[in-house]
Amino acid sequence: MINLAGRISQDIVAEVKRSADIVEIISRYISLKRAGRNFKALCPFHTEKTPSFIVNPERQFFHCFGCGKGGDVFTFVAEHERVEFPEAVRIVAAAVGITIPEGWGSRGGAAQQLKTRLYQLHRWAAHFFAKQLAHPNGKRARDYLLGRGFSPESLEAWGIGYAPDAWDTLGKAARAAGFSDKELLASGLVIQRDSGGHYDRFRNRIMFPIRDTQGRVIAFGGRTLGDEDAKYINSPETPLFSKSRCLFGLDKARDAIVAGRRVLITEGYTDTIMCHQMGITWAVATLGTALTRDHASLLRRYADTVLLLFDADRAGEAAVDRSLEVFANSDLVVRVPSIEKGSDPCDFLLAHGAEAFLERLDGAAELYDVKLEMAASRHDLATADGRAKAVDECLEALAAMANVAKADLLTEKVAKRFGLDRGAVRTRLATLRKKARMNRSTATARTTIELDPIEHGILRAILAANELVPSVLAQAGPEDFQDTRARRILQACVELYDREGEIDIAELSATLQDSELAGIVARIALSIEGGGNWEEWLQDCLARLAERKRREELQRLRAAIRSPKGLDREALTAILEHHRQRAARANEPDRH
Repeated sequence: MINLAGRISQDIVAEVKRSADIVEIISRYISLKRAGRNFKALCPFHTEKTPSFIVNPERQFFHCFGCGKGGDVFTFVAEHERVEFPEAVRIVAAAVGITIPEGWGSRGGAAQQLKTRLYQLHRWAAHFFAKQLAHPNGKRARDYLLGRGFSPESLEAWGIGYAPDAWDTLGKAARAAGFSDKELLASGLVIQRDSGGHYDRFRNRIMFPIRDTQGRVIAFGGRTLGDEDAKYINSPETPLFSKSRCLFGLDKARDAIVAGRRVLITEGYTDTIMCHQMGITWAVATLGTALTRDHASLLRRYADTVLLLFDADRAGEAAVDRSLEVFANSDLVVRVPSIEKGSDPCDFLLAHGAEAFLERLDGAAELYDVKLEMAASRHDLATADGRAKAVDECLEALAAMANVAKADLLTEKVAKRFGLDRGAVRTRLATLRKKARMNRSTATARTTIELDPIEHGILRAILAANELVPSVLAQAGPEDFQDTRARRILQACVELYDREGEIDIAELSATLQDSELAGIVARIALSIEGGGNWEEWLQDCLARLAERKRREELQRLRAAIRSPKGLDREALTAILEHHRQRAARANEPDRH
């Protein structure tokens, strides 16, 4: 079993790949529809109206004709979950029931080793905090949680814990358990003192473990039981955790979200936990930060409709404005339910029950309608100046929309709400759009640099007809390729052909362990249709490659002749010997 530093055992990768069906795995993330021999979907990696994301079940790979991403099942999971290749293999393995030992595939350098240790440390810390909640010292925290209406079953299911009211209880216990100061600092569980030493970040707080979509603890949120100014604090950004990309409870809510294609976003941990306790299992929460475009991109993978449950105050109004920016180009239907002012979802559920809560959700207003009413309330509509400002406030949100047709449809709502001619509203929107384009920098999409045509052609031939690999090696090798990407793909093809006698596309992608290279392979594979004389195609490409090599050698020879030093005897002998060998190879009979 090979397991080089930074690489993954091909035996384990192959076992997982053989057991995984790419259609079944990808269907867990997005909705696929059969299209002939393939499956189609809207690409989860970029915004599009028409499906250009293709999954090929025969060759077990995917490719998006819109953004160029492609590869095997591991590539998809790595891109979708934003994890490295080893973690993608682990996720797929878990989905197909294959157990991989903890720490496997983590010998790819100090950074990966640290991440593995941080996963272990966070798992240990979650158990530590849970034990502290059950300890006599955790009585106050238990009483608070039970008093808020949380059941013991919910507390256990969510792993709720308690951080003792002490400066170094966790740090000492973690060191005794074998974790180092470096690991504790990297996790954010402890903070370094200016005078030396460390102290616990979380003290006298109810602890909420924050998990990734695989259910692994990656951070914590802590609610104070004291009189600290900060009611809630979260773990800092770490190699495992980014607040702008995570949602509390998504690991538990994902299946329900995908099933209903809708998600409820609350502003607090307790709101989400109570929703689940009451059977509303498609709820998640933000992590003490505003929604971001990363959140919108994440949610788009699982849902079509987003319900935003904001507090009915100024902060809630600000959240509506931010959400308009975040979801402007997401193609998600966004609605805003209303809850009585001063009542959070947790309290409402306890007071009125799940049925009344669901009625509020069903009656949620569209996000833009809420924006119209907010703008109307902020300005004096009795004056022309006030109405103009309210209209501009609403149209500025439309000017940010990439979907011009959708923005134009919404101008009808603006005209109706403020009693204006729709044509005048459209004209004003066009002006604001032009102004917005002038004020913002143009975002340039990442372009995919195409391979050299000759090298692309050779790869296309051997992927279409694997038996042509010996013909390539008889006249050229990876070292003759100028593009390092093509060189790596050809080398992997040769190694796979030598080992298996054929080149399986999915296995080739797994061997490369590189998302860009996997995408190139997927594009080439999709360009291969039907039969064709691939041997003739290959020989034409090899002839062009040989001609290119001859031109390059001639250029080098001319440069050497023009050099002030000229050609020394050793260099001249080497050149003559090289040409003698090439002439001898050209006169040999065809070996294939």
